[in-house]
Amino acid sequence: MSNPTRPPITPALVAALLLAACNGAADKPNATAPAGGGASPAKAGGEKPLPATTKTDSGDKVKVVDGAAPEGNDRYALQIDAPAATAGTETTVTVKVVPKAPWHMNLDFPTSLKLDAAPPGVTLAKAELRKADAKLDEAGCQFDVKLTAAQPGDQTLTGKFKFAVCQDEACSPVTENVEVKLAVK
Repeated sequence: MSNPTRPPITPALVAALLLAACNGAADKPNATAPAGGGASPAKAGGEKPLPATTKTDSGDKVKVVDGAAPEGNDRYALQIDAPAATAGTETTVTVKVVPKAPWHMNLDFPTSLKLDAAPPGVTLAKAELRKADAKLDEAGCQFDVKLTAAQPGDQTLTGKFKFAVCQDEACSPVTENVEVKLAVK
């Protein structure tokens, strides 16, 4: 049965109602992330900030722990192994992160190592390494950076290592600045 006094519900009416409901949030202040790329916005008026959440590729929600990794980090250890190099010969530098218990690597995070422009006389086999280039499991992540230095001398490579470590209830996305000092003979 239909009600003759009520107008029919059309897709246009539903869309207009949804749009109006979404625009109702326009008069609320926008939250901004704190400096340093943190994920949880701070509340005004002395309220305690709510923990930020994010969804993984599988749809699970996890709480995000923000903030820069302090020296003597209790979440992970960053290891850089730069063996002595010989001019004209390919060398492999290892950049590795090892989570500390109870943390583990987030296998769904878009883990990457992006190296800045190589110094003159140094050739990188690949400057942007992605998750597929890594040895990645819950116990750690390792990138092997292949490079060749044309001449003897000290060289420095810099870049950004992006990864995330997680516990049962929280994940911590990290962007770690890396610096590799290489002695070329």
